[in-house]
Amino acid sequence: MYDLLMVILVISPLSLLLHEAGHTLAANVLTSSSVKLHLGVGPRLFTWKHARGEIAINAFYFAGGMTISSQPDHAFGKVIIALSGPLFNLSAALLTLALPLPLHIVAWTLFFNLWLCITNLIPFKVMGKESDGWTILKVIREKS
Repeated sequence: MYDLLMVILVISPLSLLLHEAGHTLAANVLTSSSVKLHLGVGPRLFTWKHARGEIAINAFYFAGGMTISSQPDHAFGKVIIALSGPLFNLSAALLTLALPLPLHIVAWTLFFNLWLCITNLIPFKVMGKESDGWTILKVIREKS
């Protein structure tokens, strides 16, 4: 039970935040517009506005996230922004192996970040929300 709560309340939100931070960082570098990072769903708990955008945390902070920004004009930039989230999760998974944490936390963090990385690279679209893989596939189709 403790592990499940740890995954839901700590590991999942931190992994989702890292994923969205990857997209946010890439969008800040590749676009000139402000970038919004939203974590979770439900009523807004916290919003921090800064010069390059905002970070918002919602009540169910462990239930997904999204980064909102304008898209760069070039296909390479779109692919870099889409890949940056999964790459941050892959980096977090590998970094977890080097941290002096209890084995069960290392395992959960490693597997959750790998799962997030891999599933986001699978092209799918659900209720209007596109995976990173779908975004990359769309760019490839547009270029062919």
